Amino acid sequence: KSMEAYVQLAPGQSCIVQCGARGDTDWTYLRAKAPGEMLTGRWDVSFIKGGPGLPAAVQLSRLQSWTEVGGEEGKAFSGTAKYTLEFPKPQMAAEVWRLDLGRVAESARVVVNGKDLGTLIAAPFAIDIPADKLRDLNTLEVFVSNLMANRIADMDRRDMAWKRFYNVNMAALEPANRGANNIFSAAKWEPRESGLIGPVTLTPMEKFNPASPNS
Repeated sequence: KSMEAYVQLAPGQSCIVQCGARGDTDWTYLRAKAPGEMLTGRWDVSFIKGGPGLPAAVQLSRLQSWTEVGGEEGKAFSGTAKYTLEFPKPQMAAEVWRLDLGRVAESARVVVNGKDLGTLIAAPFAIDIPADKLRDLNTLEVFVSNLMANRIADMDRRDMAWKRFYNVNMAALEPANRGANNIFSAAKWEPRESGLIGPVTLTPMEKFNPASPNS
């Protein structure tokens, strides 16, 4: 008996496929019902955890790396910031809405109207929202954490002793990363892109059958 299988992968996405009996589970396939719309408005950004210190809260009309808007503290900060935006419910009818965060550096936890929808750690930074979870006015919260690179670079520029290892040194393979005694130093690193960079879009999705030529 012949069997057909379909895999939906977004650009940059990967998965592990296990072949076996399908069982009675019906897979749901989604596609865009109409072009997505960018969520615009005032983003309230507050830094909630990390170091060396918490940069001051900012308001953004255009998303960009927090290393560009947080001053010197923002360039050195490694940790988590909360992005908050209010947006109206789209007028188009759809069973599911796909929230795409665009570019994220480096991971994001998504909360809509107080409901935790999940954490995204790799591309595509997108998550589906059932239509019944949206209200006339909605609150989107995105908790974004970056890498430790900017904090490490700041500590090396301050000659802080953070390389605390037993009986081993961190050798630097690249000449640009060599400090005193040829030990690794990130003091020359430029700030790494951090935070929610977007654009953030909301797209109406519809179910379809990939095996049906008329779907």
